[in-house]
Amino acid sequence: MKHIHFKLLKSTSILFLILASQACDKEFSEIGTGIIGTPGFEIQKATYPVKTYNKKITAFESNNLSKNLLGYYYDPVFGGTKVDFVGQLTPKNFAPNFGENPVLNSVVLTVPYASTATTNATTEDPEYELDYLYGSGKVKLSIYKSNYYLRSFDPNSTIDGSQKYYSDGRLSENETISETALKGQLLYQETGYFPSKKSKGLKEVNEETGVLEVTSTIAPSLRLHLYSADLQNSNPPLGFWEDLILNKQDDDVLSKANNFYDHFRGLYFKIEPESMENGHIQQLDFASSASSVKVYYSYNKTTTVDGEKVQGTYEMVFSGNRVSIFENTFNAEVLAEIGDDTVQDQRLYLKGGEGSMAIVELFADEEGNSETDQLNEFRTVEESGKITPKRLINEAYLEFYVDQTASNEDQPNRVYIYDIENNIPVADYFLDQTVNETSTDSKYTHLVPLSTETDESGVEQKKYKIRITEHLNNIIVRDSTNVELGLVVSSNVGEASGKGVLDDKSLRIPVGSILSPKSIILHGSNSTNEAKRVKLNIYYTEPNN
Repeated sequence: MKHIHFKLLKSTSILFLILASQACDKEFSEIGTGIIGTPGFEIQKATYPVKTYNKKITAFESNNLSKNLLGYYYDPVFGGTKVDFVGQLTPKNFAPNFGENPVLNSVVLTVPYASTATTNATTEDPEYELDYLYGSGKVKLSIYKSNYYLRSFDPNSTIDGSQKYYSDGRLSENETISETALKGQLLYQETGYFPSKKSKGLKEVNEETGVLEVTSTIAPSLRLHLYSADLQNSNPPLGFWEDLILNKQDDDVLSKANNFYDHFRGLYFKIEPESMENGHIQQLDFASSASSVKVYYSYNKTTTVDGEKVQGTYEMVFSGNRVSIFENTFNAEVLAEIGDDTVQDQRLYLKGGEGSMAIVELFADEEGNSETDQLNEFRTVEESGKITPKRLINEAYLEFYVDQTASNEDQPNRVYIYDIENNIPVADYFLDQTVNETSTDSKYTHLVPLSTETDESGVEQKKYKIRITEHLNNIIVRDSTNVELGLVVSSNVGEASGKGVLDDKSLRIPVGSILSPKSIILHGSNSTNEAKRVKLNIYYTEPNN
């Protein structure tokens, strides 16, 4: 029995030592945990110089995005941004049989808005709020049959590369999609268009009464009749949809995707602002399986009484190429500010889409204090290359103060920072698992949302705080390269994948920034207000000898 107790005690002691050792390691990796009050250690703070400057975002790949913007957004600082859309339609089924004597009833377009149910969605009339809707003004919406063939492969590629489409309508430096090619037959037009947050009732014919009745509802959507037998003065000429779809039953154009794409080249959504200083822009989910064009028709039922009609549906979805086309009317003064990307700027102009970003350089050289000197305050580098830490970083973060005298009042809640040399998030992004349960947004520890602080004089000041503790540990302890960082606004920091830039092959723009039309102006590293200049704050522990 003694022997058993001894073994148990020995095993427990070993386990305790292992856990204690792990706990000690954890102390140094967590932010400020277990350090305060520990004998022999003292938390200190240091601030290091940061160099920042503006960089204009030029045309980027805008095909097959996860979501698409559509509309016109006016920013009092930057100016106007308009986004059109063109997309291919793919039939759900090929080589269809439309039955005997098919008669067209209607053609319905449906594209879901991004929305959140504010009441139980199973109730008879659920209520919603629209997400990612910017601005409150109406616009003119026109939908055309596109005459432009969106090819999938780049003929100039040496290895059958995919064709890239850019946000300014270009396919390459020498080829551009013309609006004339996009504007085929006009199918729908609405002046004073603004999205509704109401759910949509779907109607079906009651077989007993022959009357249309609401049988179900869908979340708020762009839902339009491109043709209806019950509506007068429809935009397409009589017989247009019959010639396009129903009369092609035995034709090869309905037999496979490539043939269909050449026959019906898709839809072009064109936006025109009613006022150059008002409008709205929103995200639409064209990639969703719920985004479709449905052709409703009836045909003769041959198995029973002659002349009895049966309802049929031919469905097409936006699963082919989808392209967003941006057009900016920016203020000349702003363009001049963001044009020179080599000089430290007083102000940082951030705007999503084809807008502007900031470049951030940590441990910028100062007179008599180089980057190496600053890094070596935290480590000792031996001739062999071995690195020994002298200071343990508990927390490191950047602070960007909003220039409230110059910024637009409609300010983005989030900004995103990333390694622009390798086009990847920084290490802290991957370690941050925080998620907002009410939305798809995330990374609240690493990328703190826009917040307000009050200074000693009682003045409120807005700022963004970005934690980069692990990023600095990689640079200092693991001798990673101190790369330049890119700072952009973002509609959703979870959308971190990047799209290439036509005129700068090394740069990629995060999708979350592409999908945000908002802007913000921050104090740069050369701000006239020294207290609000960009700061790199490091809290560290240095053992007392």
